[in-house]
Amino acid sequence: MSEHRIGGRYQVERKIAGGGMGAIWLALDQQLQRRVAIKLMDTHRVTSLEDRRRFAQEAKAIARLQNPHVLQIHDYGIDGEVPYIVTELLEGEDLEALLERRQRLMPAVVAPLLNQIARALNAAHLAGVIHRDLKPANLFLARIDGEEVVKVLDFGLALLDVDTSVPEGDFVGTPRYMSPEQLRGRSNLDHRSDLWSLGVVLYRVLTGQFPFPADALMALRSGMGATPVLASSVVPELGAEADAFFARALAVEPSQRFASAHEMAAAFSALVIAGRPTRAAKVLVVDDEPDMELVMRQRFRKQLQESIYEFIFAANGEEALEKLRQHPDTDVVLSDLNMPKMDGLTLLGRVGEVHPLVKVIIVSAYSDMSNIRTAMNRGAFDFLVKPLNFQDLKATLEKTLKHAGEVRRMLRSTEENDLLRMFVHGGIVERVLSAVRTPLGVAGERVEATVAFLDVKGFTPITRDEQPETALRRLNANFEVIVPELLSRGGVVDKFVGDAVMAVFRGQGHVGRALDACISARQQLRAMAFRGGESSAYTHGVCIGVASGELLSGSIGARALGRLDYTVLGDVVNTAAWLASMANKDQLLISEELRGRMETAFECEEQTSRQLPSRAAPMRVFDVLRRRDVTVSPAEPTASVELPKVSVEPYMAAAPDKRD
Repeated sequence: MSEHRIGGRYQVERKIAGGGMGAIWLALDQQLQRRVAIKLMDTHRVTSLEDRRRFAQEAKAIARLQNPHVLQIHDYGIDGEVPYIVTELLEGEDLEALLERRQRLMPAVVAPLLNQIARALNAAHLAGVIHRDLKPANLFLARIDGEEVVKVLDFGLALLDVDTSVPEGDFVGTPRYMSPEQLRGRSNLDHRSDLWSLGVVLYRVLTGQFPFPADALMALRSGMGATPVLASSVVPELGAEADAFFARALAVEPSQRFASAHEMAAAFSALVIAGRPTRAAKVLVVDDEPDMELVMRQRFRKQLQESIYEFIFAANGEEALEKLRQHPDTDVVLSDLNMPKMDGLTLLGRVGEVHPLVKVIIVSAYSDMSNIRTAMNRGAFDFLVKPLNFQDLKATLEKTLKHAGEVRRMLRSTEENDLLRMFVHGGIVERVLSAVRTPLGVAGERVEATVAFLDVKGFTPITRDEQPETALRRLNANFEVIVPELLSRGGVVDKFVGDAVMAVFRGQGHVGRALDACISARQQLRAMAFRGGESSAYTHGVCIGVASGELLSGSIGARALGRLDYTVLGDVVNTAAWLASMANKDQLLISEELRGRMETAFECEEQTSRQLPSRAAPMRVFDVLRRRDVTVSPAEPTASVELPKVSVEPYMAAAPDKRD
């Protein structure tokens, strides 16, 4: 196969993955001199008209979705009798492979991944495409320009809104991830079936398990329904909030699920950001003395009554490891050295396998100082000697718990910064975080940039008439549509100002990218409003103002309050804000000067001149309607594009297709 050329153009090099419909090969596009991935239908399927239809439908489904989080298709054709699909080449691994290594992921790590998957699904559903086989093996974690980008793969089972050939009872997909209506073989599936599958993926990623045992699938298929295992019973730190989330995500009745992938991602992000309430410090006491539990409960009676401490007990190291598995939120282990079955030193060596963050205090007699030194060298946080001085024990516990709390706060801060990067450009985050070490005003600079204000139209009355929770949910639903469009075109979310979002675009083509992002956000909101009807959260529309020019960029704030923001200032910001305030619903207003710069690229319509506070004379303003279609004839040279250099090491190490 290494010498074979597909379609007279693609030089096949080697197989890089398998699949249900065919294998995936690394190939060289000899015309454009770039490496690509080619999916070739298996020869034993070529004679099946149904398989050929599904293979062609996969190409059509992908081609509909020009989204950065969907695997992009370059070409489709038939070589001899064998159909093939040519796609971009990805470097990284699928989520299934990651889970096989890590079992489960922390919520703060999952949130940005879910946000990207939601963008892809939202684009698919708006385009009338239902995936039908969403699972970890079809979610690829690609490494692109040093960042992790989620790509949704394998639309081989996708339904298109024009497809009327799916018979009732058609049973295709991976059962453990299939919605109840898909298990029943219903032909009138809608996007909420994919949302169920996404809920199963999310449950497994967070807990390492499936929400329903295998024997519950028959109940789901028969329409009897089933209740998912509480996520908090598998991973206690997830809490009741996660249980409520999954009760909705995995509701048997589609109408009771989340309405969109964006809504699901927003709800999960809110759950993560909210965090868990303060809890009692959990201490595992490991000692084979039969009266140890009674003594500890008597000595710490007040702390137990006030929920300052919570004790759990084990008689030896083996039992302690099992207790740690049952209580992953344990803060401190207080362990004797000499115990039957597994002693304290052996436990100390193995505790990191179960709980790498827990702190261990070793207890032993004065005569056992050599073992205590060994324990300290192996990572024990502190030690105590018998007979125990309980004042010393209390002080040691307080010191150890304080340190454990600092570690947890550091991790929580890292998680929050990861969440911040979901909505704000990473460079801004790093500069804000480093600003506390830099005197105010030192890091200022003048930059050329474009500023966009996108204001949700007429939202103020909602804040008066609706309940706070309802109003905020409605506003955030709009932001969840707007923000991904800004980020996907290189925008940086500078701030949220009431019911408006301000974004800054810098670098090559910043004006065009800003206008494209605003037009796309407007179109997405219109489409969501059309599908949702008059009661939809998206019916407000947006008022948009865009301005471009020189800005002052730097850190502002009050160090005494620990509040520093990295932002931009100047007339450009003021002009964009005023244009947004003067725009009508779904208008994108720009100045005459900016229109002159972009006239050949965008179609604009002049509006009534407006008086801006900073200008003596009225300003001519224009509404940007759309990007002009630019047709390039084959004889015309196109812009030169530098192709990325990519390694040929495994790019799509997707697990073989599993229909379990």
